[in-house]
Amino acid sequence: MNTHETQSIEQPSLPFAEPKASVQPPVPTSRDTDKAGASGADLIQLQTENADLKAAIRLRDVRDAVTKELSTRGARSPELLFDAVKGELQFDEEGRLVNQNALVAKLTGGFPEQFARETPVGIDGGAGRFRTPTLTKETLSRMSAEEIAKMDWNEVRKVLAQG
Repeated sequence: MNTHETQSIEQPSLPFAEPKASVQPPVPTSRDTDKAGASGADLIQLQTENADLKAAIRLRDVRDAVTKELSTRGARSPELLFDAVKGELQFDEEGRLVNQNALVAKLTGGFPEQFARETPVGIDGGAGRFRTPTLTKETLSRMSAEEIAKMDWNEVRKVLAQG
């Protein structure tokens, strides 16, 4: 006999206590946030991050301007010089640097070796690097007889022979 009898099968219960409905904080949805799209804590974090990024951009722009000015004055390592005065930067209410000229003057006066011009050395080991003054009739005429006597006579004869 095939009858359709429905038997109910009960699942055995476990020996654990029934889980209590835990109270979890609600997950914020777009309806729960303010008009800016962030909760209060997120908004503060974003504002802080925005201020930090603006300060970094301002510092980058100032560094570029100061190092460009130092480069035009012949500085050997303008980035290093900028790092030496980074703590002395002064800005106005609009975020512009107000003491750039004073800082550059301080650096040029305080580190003159950073602004020295080097004469390039030739590949011939420096020959001709120190030029001796050229002897002319005019320089001979201004010299005393004793000074002329101490000079190389071959060179004096060449100058006199040129007429």
